[in-house]
Amino acid sequence: MSKKKKRNIIPEVNPTIKISKFEEIFSHHAVTWLIIVGVLLFGKTLFFDFSFFDDNVLILDNIGFLRNIGNIFKAFQMDVFHLVGHSAAYYRPILTISFMIDAILGGTNPFMYHFGNLFLHISSTITLYYVFRKLRYSLNQSFVVSLIFIAHPIVSQAVAWIPGRNDSLMALFIFLAFIQLIDYLKNRVNKNLIWHLVFVTLAIFTKETALVLSVIFPLYYVRFRKESFANKNIIMAASGWIGIVFVWFILRSLALTNSITYTFSTMVQSLITNLPATIQFIGKIFLPFNLSVLPIIQDTSFIYGIISIIALFIILFSTKNKQYQILLFGVIWFLAFLLPSFIRPNLDVVADFLEHRVYVSLFGILLILIELDPLSIIQLKPLRQWLLTGIVTILCISTFIHLNNFQNRLVFWENAATTSPHSPLAHRNYGVMLYFEKQYDQALKEYQKALELNPKEEMAHNNLGVIYLKQEKYTEAETEFNMELENNPSYDNAIFNLGLAKFKQDKIDEAIKLWEQTIVINPGYTGAYSNLLQYYSSQKDTINYQRIINIMQKYGISIPGSNPSY
Repeated sequence: MSKKKKRNIIPEVNPTIKISKFEEIFSHHAVTWLIIVGVLLFGKTLFFDFSFFDDNVLILDNIGFLRNIGNIFKAFQMDVFHLVGHSAAYYRPILTISFMIDAILGGTNPFMYHFGNLFLHISSTITLYYVFRKLRYSLNQSFVVSLIFIAHPIVSQAVAWIPGRNDSLMALFIFLAFIQLIDYLKNRVNKNLIWHLVFVTLAIFTKETALVLSVIFPLYYVRFRKESFANKNIIMAASGWIGIVFVWFILRSLALTNSITYTFSTMVQSLITNLPATIQFIGKIFLPFNLSVLPIIQDTSFIYGIISIIALFIILFSTKNKQYQILLFGVIWFLAFLLPSFIRPNLDVVADFLEHRVYVSLFGILLILIELDPLSIIQLKPLRQWLLTGIVTILCISTFIHLNNFQNRLVFWENAATTSPHSPLAHRNYGVMLYFEKQYDQALKEYQKALELNPKEEMAHNNLGVIYLKQEKYTEAETEFNMELENNPSYDNAIFNLGLAKFKQDKIDEAIKLWEQTIVINPGYTGAYSNLLQYYSSQKDTINYQRIINIMQKYGISIPGSNPSY
């Protein structure tokens, strides 16, 4: 990297950078190289399958909704997961719309969804490159940090795991908003302000973490631009931010009528409890050797983070001409976008710290690195270049290897259970994948491990009961389903499966009541409708048979012997 000159954190209003013809050509090739590296590194993810970690709920369970373009406005009226019998927490309509585009083009074929993820990652990286250029870093510096960003193993999950796009999509809009803000401050053109507010809106409606922009951008305005709050341009921008947040809050409140409530004490307690994960994230950024598809604090090493922080302080104190304001802004950016993910409503559930959540935060670390320029201590330029090439190569190799853990659901959850052995969720879902592979004995062991770690782990008792049903152990199955319903009384699958266990034991009346209860809780549960129709038909109970038909027609459920309503 070239030697630094003192500068403001954004370009001055009047001066312009004179760029030579050679630099213009290099700038064009820099973007081209970022595209090439992105495609070569992540191209194999195009042929990956679904992981069955949220993508089955977000996409496969809602494919009828996603394939109907007429539902685009309904995406703003519901929780992103469309879960039945659960409190809602995630209002992300733009994420849903992005899945709608893929669903219309590719149906349930995972190729289009993975293509969308790859496109978003490359686009976000290119936009990041232009953010650094707008911040007046050189072509070489901007290209190097963008190359590190696109190749870093910690962003792998945002590309290879389909739901991980919520962070790359949010990042794209945030970086675009940042570019427009810089241009607005430079040119004072209202068009830039309008586009800035458009991208801020898209970011917030993609993921609620983007709300921190309402703090980051005013801080950037006043602290780093040295402008007064009374400035007309600040008042106009602030009015836009307040309006966006207000509209988002109203629409979210209307959509999430059964919203999870976060008490202040719970938020503070969970933040303090999960704060050590910050050290682990820093370790994975600088020494990415302990990656996992489902990391938890208990099974992630702190040593890499401690070494990285010590090294950063050494570099900080040995670097001359430091721009403390820029370094501080990088730290604030990193923490502001990372810490909200540490807030959890239920402290009894083992928290995971998925690596894609550091996607936007990584910009703050790169800003610190580009400012400190740690390789500047090496006097020989060729040696610096070779060292930098070696670092990028190691990152590429690590990423290429780590990507294999996302190739399909069995491999994904095997990695989760192996790298996070204290995660009940990892063992429970690995058991589900083994069940799909008809490895029932191994699945049983994984469910039991999950319950050993958390006796109230949701769905684990239900999944055990399903295996007992397969083994015709109906009494044991009934016991497991009842235990599931003690912890999760509105779980439609457990109610339906308990009905199956009752039916197999000739407790017909109890089974029918349970299946009726299933369609009350979940009007879209086709298995319950099918069983009820078969029973009422066998009993020649035309009244109840027609009643079930009417309910199915009301909710647009395909009736046996008829064409699907959609």
